[in-house]
Amino acid sequence: MTTPHGGDVRLAGLSKTYGSFTAVHPLDLAVPRGSFFALLGASGCGKTTTLRMIAGLEEPSSGSVLLGDRDVTALPAYKRPVNTVFQSYALFPHLDVFENVAFGLRRRGIRAVRKQVADMLDLVQLGDRAHRKPHQLSGGQQQRVALARALINRPEVLLLDEPLGALDLKLRRQMQRELKRIQTDVGITFIHVTHDQEEAMTMADTVAVMHAGRVEQQGAPAGLYENPRTAYVAGFLGTSNLIEATVGGRSGDGIVVTAGGHRLLLPAVRCAADAPPGGTVLAGVRPEKISLTHADDAVQVPEERNRITGVIADTGFIGVSTQYAVDSPGCGALEVYVQNLDRDTRLVPGADVVLHWDPQHTFGLDAAPGHGAERSDVALDDVAAERSAAGRAAAGKSAT
Repeated sequence: MTTPHGGDVRLAGLSKTYGSFTAVHPLDLAVPRGSFFALLGASGCGKTTTLRMIAGLEEPSSGSVLLGDRDVTALPAYKRPVNTVFQSYALFPHLDVFENVAFGLRRRGIRAVRKQVADMLDLVQLGDRAHRKPHQLSGGQQQRVALARALINRPEVLLLDEPLGALDLKLRRQMQRELKRIQTDVGITFIHVTHDQEEAMTMADTVAVMHAGRVEQQGAPAGLYENPRTAYVAGFLGTSNLIEATVGGRSGDGIVVTAGGHRLLLPAVRCAADAPPGGTVLAGVRPEKISLTHADDAVQVPEERNRITGVIADTGFIGVSTQYAVDSPGCGALEVYVQNLDRDTRLVPGADVVLHWDPQHTFGLDAAPGHGAERSDVALDDVAAERSAAGRAAAGKSAT
């Protein structure tokens, strides 16, 4: 089954309210056919509710769900060309792997299933485990069975709701690669919901960061990481040092700002704030972009680099790098990640240091209180989560 415009998923003004609480504010979103799309956000941000509205497991309060030019908003879940894979897998314990995967075909009255099931098991690299029961498989293998069972129905869109959340770290990373490989091989649209920013950045072509029922920012993973447009995105995707600074004026293609008596240069193209001279911005820089030099060697730091002085407050050795916490008067507490190549033994708590980086790695954000960083009401978010969880048993059936 295909749609006129190639199966694009489009959400038009889609929203969901529970009484006086809005779980998802009116949302406009387009997911191109054949892409791996991730909805990323903390628990209660509205991402799973959005996924369930696409699946037909939750009725929207307003708006539409479209596949190509076909409006499927009023269609029940079982009539939509969409399948869902959940964190719980929902495999049938009394059936072996082969029959779990064949279940959807047999339910539709298809009798000749052997080749289709064999091909699908080969795709997920489980052909040699066709006659094992789910309890005889690892968590990652069970997850691949769930994927195969959903994909064998040839959906236009596969929805994945925190599918790797129950796996340990090593297995989760392995399955991230597997999911991306499978998506590339089958070529259908994947919409993946996760709270794990590394997971989203590793697999997705496009990531939409959700917060308090809204999409804060959407784009390619590298673009979101390098050029966050709000303080929430800057903090949720990795770690950012956000330094409150005063705007001075222009210098070529850059904006001159001052913080704690330090002069910093901010590229105008990387500034999401619209602050006039004398106004306040947040000058941001990622911890791994910063170099750390002992104060005794400060003369060796090139003049054109942004620089801030401080004192090391704490250090943490994590193998590939050392993480430094630095206190800088007027700039607050800053984090620096330094690869463990040639470690400077002088860089210990109490040492005076210079933090310096290429000005091109600085980004600017609006410093208005609460901008892009509103806190959602956890209790009300839990209401939405509970309502969503109430339909999971039915959802498991829909996935097959």
